[in-house]
Amino acid sequence: MKVSFRLRSESGFSLMEVMISVVVFSIAIVFLYQMLFSGRMQVEFEGERRVAAKAAELKIEELKYAGYGSSDAAADWTSLTMDIGTHPGNRRIVLDDRGTPDAQDDLAGMIRWTVRDTQWLDSGITTEAKVVDLTLRWPENWMRDSVRIVTVVAR
Repeated sequence: MKVSFRLRSESGFSLMEVMISVVVFSIAIVFLYQMLFSGRMQVEFEGERRVAAKAAELKIEELKYAGYGSSDAAADWTSLTMDIGTHPGNRRIVLDDRGTPDAQDDLAGMIRWTVRDTQWLDSGITTEAKVVDLTLRWPENWMRDSVRIVTVVAR
């Protein structure tokens, strides 16, 4: 014996059919939202990575341009010191101020470079140089990512 939940004169969907379609639609919406959110986060992280990589490249170029004997009293990331050791004292750097006066939404990180002496002999000529190892890490409150560049500055 077959049980029918519809009267012969009624047409449309049963409550069970409507509930199943709502559940399926809800799952699809949640999945789509997660994909969009994840994609947005990836784009934001990639943007931060590009800004940080460019900042690190610019800093290493500044240090190379300053030269082998550069010495500087600045204690923050604007310093151009090539003295042996780790620099700067205050390692905080603002990578992107997001164009707003509010510092809460700034992308800040930590920059540091270590300078050490090196030399090598090639064809009877001794070359003195300094190895500069620069690391930039961000974001400041959750050191998630980093960029590292190593270069040699000859005398």
